Amino acid sequence: MNYTQEIKLEFCTIALRNDGIIENRFSQEEPYEIDAYHVREIADSVALLSKGEKCVVLNVAGLYGSITPEARKVDINDADKYTLALALVISELHQRLLANFYFKLKQVNYPVKTFKNEGDAVEWLHQQVRASQMVG
Repeated sequence: MNYTQEIKLEFCTIALRNDGIIENRFSQEEPYEIDAYHVREIADSVALLSKGEKCVVLNVAGLYGSITPEARKVDINDADKYTLALALVISELHQRLLANFYFKLKQVNYPVKTFKNEGDAVEWLHQQVRASQMVG
């Protein structure tokens, strides 16, 4: 995939893809833990790359990632206003279950869906863009 812009953080790269998707790709080999600071850093990066426009976001989780309880409580509503839809690619069942539970508790104003593979996630995001263009 070609990127028009990239922001490299401690354990992930956030990039604007040529197809307009903002991609958060987390470290696949090294264990990491997302804390409250990282949540804000990621949200700020998405806001910067979106250039103030609503966009679709693809999160590709690493195999050994986790998130702290404090990070789950961070209010990222400012960044949420730039999100049209969020696709989470998570291969590990326990991570997928945790993500689904988290988004049942956290009320967001956009669709969120988990996937086992990137292809399905990207196709769903493109469908979300097409649907929003038909409505708005």
